Amino acid sequence: MTDSQLKELMKKTKDVWQRALYDEYCAYIYTIAANKLRNCGTIEDIEECVADIFIAIFSSLQSEKAYSGDLKCLVATIAKRSSIDLFRRLSLKNKRTIPIDELEAKLTPFHDELEHASDRKELKGILLDCVNELGDPDSSIIINHYYYGRSSVEIASDLKMTTSSVQKRIQRARKKLKSLLFKAGVDTEW
Repeated sequence: MTDSQLKELMKKTKDVWQRALYDEYCAYIYTIAANKLRNCGTIEDIEECVADIFIAIFSSLQSEKAYSGDLKCLVATIAKRSSIDLFRRLSLKNKRTIPIDELEAKLTPFHDELEHASDRKELKGILLDCVNELGDPDSSIIINHYYYGRSSVEIASDLKMTTSSVQKRIQRARKKLKSLLFKAGVDTEW
């Protein structure tokens, strides 16, 4: 059916032209609504949207008895806008509600991360205590070398030592630190 035939039917009774418009554009409108709502809506949401679109089209055409434009453009515009509006409403609603299974799945990794962070914090505390137990200048050499990433030459210049003595102290301090950590219950490979 062409636009001109539909416009002729609009001059007749309301039921006749509305039924003809529905028969002509139902599949087209359903496709538009389904494409816009496929990721967030159910089939019932799509069908409800199609019904709302037809109500909006009928209202628009009744208020403009002498509509002179392309009917397909009007139908497409109303269908797209109505579908997008419903998409926004459904998206907001879906963002606020989270199924309990998804919530549990999201919280489990967080709990594991929290436990891991707690373990790391405890390990850092033990490591710092063991480094401080080394005494000066070994503790400051280890902190400068491993924590601040400074070279043996820089450390030697600050502590007024030779580079070779700093390297030797790092080597000895690592061995001593390994045994202190083992005594503290930390068993890692160095």
